[in-house]
Amino acid sequence: MPTSSKGKGREEDLVEQLTTLFPNGDPVYFRHCLLFYQTDHVERVTEKIVNMGGYYPVEPRQGATQIEKLNAALRVLATQLFPDTDITHLRSLVSAFDHTHVEQATQQLVQNDQNIPERLNYGQLDRADLFRSPKYKQQVLHLLCSDFPQVWTSSIKAVLAENNWDYLRSYQQLSEYGSGGLWRTIRNFFVHWSFASSSKSVVMVAAAAANSHGHGNHHHGSTSTIDLDPDLIEDLGVLHQKHTTLQIQSDRQMAWQLNQDEYTAHGQAIVCDCCFGDYPFEQLVFCTQGTHSFCHGCLTHYVTEGLFGQGNLRGATRFPCIASDADPCAGCLPTQLLQTRVLTLDLWKAYELSLLETNMAIPMAQGIVVRCAACGYGEIDESTVPFLTVLANSRPLVWFAYFCRWDVQKDLQIAYNRIVQKRRGYAFQCRNRACGKLTCLNCLHTIRGLHACWENQLDGLRLYVEKAMADAVKRTCPMCNLSFQKSDGCNKIVCKCGYAMCYVCRKDIGKESYAHFCDHFRGERPGAPCDQCNKCDLYKTDPEDHAVQQAAARARREYLNTHPDVAPQLPIAAIGPKSRLDCIGEWTHESVLWVLQHSMDWLI
Repeated sequence: MPTSSKGKGREEDLVEQLTTLFPNGDPVYFRHCLLFYQTDHVERVTEKIVNMGGYYPVEPRQGATQIEKLNAALRVLATQLFPDTDITHLRSLVSAFDHTHVEQATQQLVQNDQNIPERLNYGQLDRADLFRSPKYKQQVLHLLCSDFPQVWTSSIKAVLAENNWDYLRSYQQLSEYGSGGLWRTIRNFFVHWSFASSSKSVVMVAAAAANSHGHGNHHHGSTSTIDLDPDLIEDLGVLHQKHTTLQIQSDRQMAWQLNQDEYTAHGQAIVCDCCFGDYPFEQLVFCTQGTHSFCHGCLTHYVTEGLFGQGNLRGATRFPCIASDADPCAGCLPTQLLQTRVLTLDLWKAYELSLLETNMAIPMAQGIVVRCAACGYGEIDESTVPFLTVLANSRPLVWFAYFCRWDVQKDLQIAYNRIVQKRRGYAFQCRNRACGKLTCLNCLHTIRGLHACWENQLDGLRLYVEKAMADAVKRTCPMCNLSFQKSDGCNKIVCKCGYAMCYVCRKDIGKESYAHFCDHFRGERPGAPCDQCNKCDLYKTDPEDHAVQQAAARARREYLNTHPDVAPQLPIAAIGPKSRLDCIGEWTHESVLWVLQHSMDWLI
């Protein structure tokens, strides 16, 4: 395309035609496509898109800025396509391209899948990981310089760069720094101080941003008005809420202490029937009988031990009274007070999860519950019936198979598993908002990126067998514990530490050297055993194939005994081509499974 003003106008006309043909299309992508053609630009770009199945990159919204396009691409990559890839790596890939960020970044990741850094917060994308606009960066730097006058401006820029220019993370990191001394504080104060930046602290600005009802102008200083970035306004609101929460917690702690002192001064404290300490009425929970009281610390320890220790609260529908009286109390602890006033959110969720596992034990045993491998969230699959029900309805077929010596139960299980996989699919999307991970319904493991079922287990089996095969033929020096294997040469082995040994019998031959080996001539039968002595041969070694095979078979048995879930996933090894009888047997078996599967699919 020409670069003159007339050519630019022509290019914009062509881009407008393409955006009319392909609504919400990315104009930057269309301009990039136009560079490859000299004539019939619209027709040839249209033909290219049609050949790709009608696919073309779209904008997140009409007239979206470059930052919005980058963030939209980052969300797709980080939450949908590559939920286990490091955010910094994804961000660097997205920013490296001018258009089609998702497509080009995906191609790069697929081609270099061996060197992809992993992240632990699967499928999560924080606001702090998004791209920031120049306006946001400028205002954040201005605000942090006024909030931390004791810190050098270059240091603040470095902290911002380390935290992806996020205000909240940078503010937290700078708050942990020391003042740097009185003189540095005074010096930086006069360097950074101005009427526009020193009249209000960050907390006051945050309060103004949090209490505002729009994204209009917000005053920051006595003589200037700054149009704050919407993302910065949200960050200031979060920071203000954090300060407010800390203040509320401090006030609550002070109120608790004053209440404790007042109860103690008037001698009205109540004894905890577990630890026998004195507490105010507000810090106690009474059983339903109203005769026993317990402090929050004792109740928290009791529930923790009952769920994770030697207690019996897992799956319990009530919390019994824990008074240590001679006669057991018939009351129980109020669950509503435990949930709202005593237990932490994580501890209460652990109790609810134990209730869920107890109540879902029978449906899970029947195989009609699909659960997330990460958080335990589950759903009942109503598309199928339990296999035991199918087996009970197939009693005539089972009796017939018994007389024919046919393992029909195994074939029914295979057909049932195929039907379940067909109806459920291959992956389960967790609907827990705090999780949202994918679970493979074949191996029941969390799907992280490009997934292969039983990949780690099969690799573990291979490595374990290979190590056993290598150990079967290696030699180890008894002086320095160096392991080695001879590839060629004679059977006198000299280690780098100076120790000499026979490779055949492993004897120390440092003194006798080559006298250890047979020196008789065997011209008529080269390689045959010597009939004049029992010394080791200088060059010949016994075949080690048998020892290697035995070690491999033994290691395979040991690994499969320890990991029984790997055995069904191993391919059946067959030596040589299949015979016609084997082919007929496989075809017959598959035909029987096809009949069972379609009959069962119609019945259930």
